[in-house]
Amino acid sequence: MIYPQTKKIMKLILTIFTILVLVSGSLMAQDKADFTRKYVNHTEFGGLFGRVKYGGFNGGAEATENRLSLTAQMFQGIKWSSSLATGITVGMDWYKTALINPVALGARYDITRGRVARLYATADAGYGFAWFHDDPQGFKTKGGLMVNPGLGLKYGKPDGAAFTLGISWKRQEVNVEKASWNNEVDRTEERIYNRLALRLGMIF
Repeated sequence: MIYPQTKKIMKLILTIFTILVLVSGSLMAQDKADFTRKYVNHTEFGGLFGRVKYGGFNGGAEATENRLSLTAQMFQGIKWSSSLATGITVGMDWYKTALINPVALGARYDITRGRVARLYATADAGYGFAWFHDDPQGFKTKGGLMVNPGLGLKYGKPDGAAFTLGISWKRQEVNVEKASWNNEVDRTEERIYNRLALRLGMIF
């Protein structure tokens, strides 16, 4: 199942990708004399911050709770111009009840061109898999679509290694098939993890 809101977000991110590619075309023409395409690696670690609701079953009261989950990801791609790199992002997110491995198409774009500090934008869109998640007996956790747009600051030489501090919004869909209970034939839970991601990393 694909949520309508996720479809809209996916279309938005694809539009951003298209704009970045078009802008990159002109930048590549300007950089052609002194720029060479090269491999880029952006590795990040951090936390996923969110607030969730749970309970409310059989007339009971609903409760809310703050959640913090660990996250790690690695972007590997090609730098096409002095500003734009595209590639593949793979990661691992440790939610309280699910271990998800997102795999996505990704882009990194430098908005400013400072000598030491630069503002950059990120966009990742793909699918989160439950490859390493271990379910209790009778349960089956499946991943779903994932989108993760954001902004960050990069500290370091323009053409060399740099430290990064990024903030982004991460939306991850997860489907859980639960064991039957109280003679219920179908027990399926559709989860949407909406998280604020804060990450420290290094790009080279």
